[in-house]
Amino acid sequence: MSTTPVTLRDLAAQVRSGQLAGDALVKPAADQIERRNGPLNALVSSRSADALAESAHADWTDRTLAGIPFTVKDMLATADLPTTCGSRTLEDWSAGVDATAVARMRAAGAVLMGKSNCPEFALGVDTNNELFGRTFNPLGEWTPGGSSGGEAAAIAAGMSLVGLGSDYGGSIRWPAQCAGLVGLRPTVGRVPRSGEQPTLPGSDPLGVEALSFQDAVQVIGPLGRCIDDLHTALSVISGPDGIDPIAVDEPLGDYREVDPSDVEVRWGTHVGNVPVDPEVVRTVFFAVESLRSLGTRVQEGLPDAVNDGLKVYDLLRAADAMGTIAAVDTARPGLIGAPVRAMLENRTAPGRAEQAELWEHRNKIVAKLRQWLTGDRALILPVSVDIPRDLRGDVANFRLLTPSRAISLFGFPSLSVPVATARSGAPISVQVVAPPFREDLALAIGAALEQASGWGRTTTLKNRIPDAN
Repeated sequence: MSTTPVTLRDLAAQVRSGQLAGDALVKPAADQIERRNGPLNALVSSRSADALAESAHADWTDRTLAGIPFTVKDMLATADLPTTCGSRTLEDWSAGVDATAVARMRAAGAVLMGKSNCPEFALGVDTNNELFGRTFNPLGEWTPGGSSGGEAAAIAAGMSLVGLGSDYGGSIRWPAQCAGLVGLRPTVGRVPRSGEQPTLPGSDPLGVEALSFQDAVQVIGPLGRCIDDLHTALSVISGPDGIDPIAVDEPLGDYREVDPSDVEVRWGTHVGNVPVDPEVVRTVFFAVESLRSLGTRVQEGLPDAVNDGLKVYDLLRAADAMGTIAAVDTARPGLIGAPVRAMLENRTAPGRAEQAELWEHRNKIVAKLRQWLTGDRALILPVSVDIPRDLRGDVANFRLLTPSRAISLFGFPSLSVPVATARSGAPISVQVVAPPFREDLALAIGAALEQASGWGRTTTLKNRIPDAN
């Protein structure tokens, strides 16, 4: 695929025009699945044969994603593949229907290659579960991240060109960093959650539950190889579907029309009192100075609401009753793995008044941040407090994702974009946060950083960014 145009936009145009055969992109993806999925364990189910047949005979007229191979995290319902959420409680379960985002990708001409591995019920910073085992990173000996780690590994290994993940506290942003990809957590309400699993046993698989903090905060979003690919995928999956009550019809701006010199950025390296690896700190400095050189107005210091957001996120997550997962466990007892079992057993059960007070506090903090984060303004901060490392046995170390967790509380769009490489060879990304429904602004800053860093052509962080004095 290295000789083909870089973006999904260009590739799909060549398929539509006949310059590329209808299966020209699916064939190499199928080959990579055959060759690499065994050792990597990125995909837990594959439909390569069906994908090849489908792409060879399709009518690509007016299809935005004509012939583009894509993969989907095993938390999203698919009509023709099992949806297990990485759990033995749902082994071999099939929804029999596509999640809205999956259906929209397919309707736009994208060709589904398979479902990707995740920690059980997407609860983990590394990708491992008792049903399918561990996923490995095609880039190196470090974790592929979690919870969309299988998705990130699949794209990085060429098994697909773009994919759909979900993000609760960093589950798109962190795996994107680990695999050297870009990943977008859209605004809550931008992409319908219909078909996100698990759902209550016996209920409509497209139904949207509202039983937990995770149900309210988690979003579906794209991972890909470049900023333009994220914009193309997001344009396809956005908008209300008549099922998810909070999905809204909000126009998606074009990031190419946003001038970074018109943007004001506040930045910081620390959230809460959690230590941050020096290589991560220097990467944020590099990103900020790159934007400053483009005329972006930069101010050191994150708004106080970000630190407040971390505290409230942690309280709400600790108080999460995990109602849907608990119902699945009740329906098929004794099958949930040890990490999720521990979370279920340690969860608290606050009363209604306490829950209402926590949510009211959350709403006040959101309003507080929106007082500054409005218009052409953005935040820059780390995705994680550490560089990607081997996390075997450390699946629940959520402290790693402190900056991402803090931002999740607000429901604002957040982009993970790689800008440097650690001495170990692992990618280091920064997080770009924009006002609600300003994905175009986040993507524009990401595109500027993509250009400034020369990602894909960079040497190590040591050679790019001098050590602090």
